[in-house]
Amino acid sequence: MDERDELRLGCETAYIDGSVASNSLYCPQFITNNYKSGKKVLSTIENELLKCDKFQISVAFITMGGITPLLQTLKELEKKNIPGEILTTNYLDFSEPKALKKLNGLSNITLKMYDVKAADEGFHTKGYIFRTGEVYQIIIGSSNMTSTALTSNQEWNTRIISTEHGKMAEEIISEFDRLWNSQHTFGFDDFYENYKEEYNIVKHQRDIAGQEKIVSLEKYNLKPNSMQIAFITNLKKIIDAGKNRALLISATGTGKTYASAFAMRELGFKRVLFLVHRGQLARQTKKSYERVFENLFPWVWFVVDIVNITQIMCLLRFKH
Repeated sequence: MDERDELRLGCETAYIDGSVASNSLYCPQFITNNYKSGKKVLSTIENELLKCDKFQISVAFITMGGITPLLQTLKELEKKNIPGEILTTNYLDFSEPKALKKLNGLSNITLKMYDVKAADEGFHTKGYIFRTGEVYQIIIGSSNMTSTALTSNQEWNTRIISTEHGKMAEEIISEFDRLWNSQHTFGFDDFYENYKEEYNIVKHQRDIAGQEKIVSLEKYNLKPNSMQIAFITNLKKIIDAGKNRALLISATGTGKTYASAFAMRELGFKRVLFLVHRGQLARQTKKSYERVFENLFPWVWFVVDIVNITQIMCLLRFKH
């Protein structure tokens, strides 16, 4: 019996009559985690990796807990030069930079990130594509590459089997290629440093907000925009180069105040002199800084009247 006949029989078992005997390798299956029966999504993915001659993965979230159990298998594939393409996203700033760097360190894997902010749309795919010869084993469902999703969460996934000419496989692979080659998708070297900076800032911000007795959703959800991330990244480079001066020029409304607050916090400055020409701006700035910092010392105000322009100097002191 050739592979096409095996597939037909497997589909009959899966979709028409479950009593029909068929080869499980060619039978579509429901994949989930069930500790009572010893089933894990992780085990299925690992088995498919070991059999394939190419793999493609598209998931919204990747963590160290998700990839650590797969690292030995992935290293075996690296030795065999089995190519892999992994596409993730900056959606919710959830994927861990450490995990992304670890995957990118494998020579057989190409890692890219889809920028949901640039695309102005969400990205929540969970798909694992494994090719063996002319046959594709495809797992699509709810499991990201996180530890709980692959081992313990209540997850629903379907394993689809198709030849390379099957309509299902063609559509899924075509969609993967569309996202992979999108103008909003960036290679590791193009996205990593900025994403790592953004991830650390957002994580820090959420930790600060979570320590409050009554959590402020506004404070918890506060995150830097692309200009602010680029500013902080470049400012770090300037300081690391031994420079002690930097200038940010940006249009009104682009977020310079928050850029300064995030930068001061992440770089650990103890004292900042903030100059504005109106009391209203000073008060707005104070509120912005309070959303960013966990412990903000009282502000010291100096008001100087020069040519009918009130100049307010706000001296900030930060705790270590």
